[in-house]
Amino acid sequence: MTRQQEAHGPAHGRAMSTPLPERLDPQLRARFLHPPQRRVLDQLWPGGPATFPQDAVVGVDPGHRVPVRSYRPADGPDPAPAVLFVHGSGFTMGELEQFDPHCDWYARAAEAVVVSVGYRLAPTHPYPAALQDAAAAWQWLHDTAAQLGVDPTRSAIVGSSAGAAIAAGLALYLRDHGQPLPSLLLLHAPVLDDRHRTASSHAINDERTWHRAASLRGWTSYLGPAGPPGGESIPAYAAPARATDLAGLPPTFFALGDLELARDEVLDFATR
Repeated sequence: MTRQQEAHGPAHGRAMSTPLPERLDPQLRARFLHPPQRRVLDQLWPGGPATFPQDAVVGVDPGHRVPVRSYRPADGPDPAPAVLFVHGSGFTMGELEQFDPHCDWYARAAEAVVVSVGYRLAPTHPYPAALQDAAAAWQWLHDTAAQLGVDPTRSAIVGSSAGAAIAAGLALYLRDHGQPLPSLLLLHAPVLDDRHRTASSHAINDERTWHRAASLRGWTSYLGPAGPPGGESIPAYAAPARATDLAGLPPTFFALGDLELARDEVLDFATR
């Protein structure tokens, strides 16, 4: 029996059927049941960003330009490592300023210049719009490396949640087209598979967290004309778990929790 089969055995099934709050660590349960208000979150980040965010636009084609926001730590190296950040929010939501705290933290912790991409959102702009925008931002980062003061040979692509699907899809695209790959692919709370066939994808249904119904709605919006979630024609650039060959990707770091809907698909992707 494989480790994954053991994880999906009868004992695991009983644990997965336990209500979600009861499965949380006691130190986290109160925060889950009574989430902090916005004013409390603001107190955790007093004074705003310490990395002097600068806004720019990136041309994709004559009719479309992508907003990007860059963050530079005050005392960082020159040239600095570079990070492309692809935000989450279910493929359908998210504004650049919403992720200032995340990008500010990455920039200061890594002493890197972080470029956050304001990609087009589904369902108005389904796949491949977001991937095209992220690819354009990645190319812009390389084309303007001298002006940005970054070393593109020391770089990372960071994707969070739905942004991790876009980030991993971008890495696959770069590999297949012989374009520069990052030194690191960092996927935080990633969603990678539209098919929702795993045990964890069936187990997380609590509407107070990212649950099965919300995930299916997000994937439906993102895939659009490419087909419904679970369809036969979905490309791996849209749903990276569908890739049959993961060779040649950069070193990849996965950050996920045991109680996440996408847990099993991420473990399978990481194992492969």
